[in-house]
Amino acid sequence: MSEDQEDRSLAGLYQRHRSELMAFLTRRTRCRETASDLLQDAFIRLMHSERGEVGNLRAFLYRIASNLSIDHARRNRVRGVNDEQALEQLLTETSPERSAVAGNTLAHLERLIDGLPSPTREVFLLARVEQMSYKDIAAKLGLEPRAVERHLNKALSHCAAAALHARNQTESS
Repeated sequence: MSEDQEDRSLAGLYQRHRSELMAFLTRRTRCRETASDLLQDAFIRLMHSERGEVGNLRAFLYRIASNLSIDHARRNRVRGVNDEQALEQLLTETSPERSAVAGNTLAHLERLIDGLPSPTREVFLLARVEQMSYKDIAAKLGLEPRAVERHLNKALSHCAAAALHARNQTESS
């Protein structure tokens, strides 16, 4: 294999750019497990592309990774990943009314969490109470990290919806 062919081989590209792409994707997704999945997806897309027609493979890889991270962010917005931030904001706002309702809201959230399906409830508790990583939760429950992320998003969406409902009830009273 010539030096030029080696520079353009998938293994060579992976060895040279894996660390920097992983750092790039981790910064964009704020999740090492998600970044790892997207990095794998980027190299799969590169593998299926016509590399011979691409002038700057590093720039091409970054474009693929960037597009994948944008797609991931869009999917998460649709699935409600930002519900966690909304939930935190609702629960940290302080006023006499909020303080009075906080106990009821917390009790309601506890009932809601108890009512979640088993894997979703377990993922939520391990992630938020035990502070375990997606990877550790996946290993403990025998799930893929992406499944852990989906279960956590589902739980957060349900909790945020309950908190918003409680807030609306308070404001309409």
